[in-house]
Formats: sequence, structure tokens, C-alpha cells
Amino acid sequence: MADKVPSPMWAALNQLNNDVQRELANVAGALKDADTRMAGGKGDVWCGPTARTWASDLSGAAGDITKQANEFAAYVRRELAGHDKEVTQSEADLERRLLSGRMG
Repeated sequence: MADKVPSPMWAALNQLNNDVQRELANVAGALKDADTRMAGGKGDVWCGPTARTWASDLSGAAGDITKQANEFAAYVRRELAGHDKEVTQSEADLERRLLSGRMG
């Protein structure tokens, strides 16, 4: 059986997972302050019928970005779980080429 070496793909996915997890709260909360301040168009930054419509759109966008960020984080975790931490040398060479963009 061939000797195993650390997988460059696993290492890249692990780093991405760590980065995503670290930034998840920031991304998910990106629109929350504005949404809170709009208070459905009755907040302290803008009021009236147009503000209510815009606030409704903003609230939806805030929910969407949170959902999308969580879905992306779950996708990265699944990809990481699906890769071996160690691979053969030839597999590692192929992964390095893929990660460098030299294969397409």
C-alpha cells in the first residue's frame, strides 16, 4: 500500500471552513443593524410608506443572507467531511494542480 501524505485539498477545505466559521456571525449580521434601525419603516432612520416597503425588502434580504451564509457553511463542512485527510503522493500532486488552477 502506498504511503499517505497530507491532502492539500483537505488542508484548503479545512482552512476555508475555519475562515467561514469565524466570519459567519459577521455575514449573518451584516444587515441586522440596518433592519433593526428601520423597524419595519417605523424606526429612527426613515419612516413613511416608502420606508415601510424598503424596510420589508431589507428584512427579507437580512433573512436571505443569513440563510445563504449558513447553507454555504454547511456545504463547506460536507465537502471537508468528504475528503480524506491523507492521500497518496500522486493524489496530493493532482490536488495541488487542481488548487493552483493548472487543471481545468
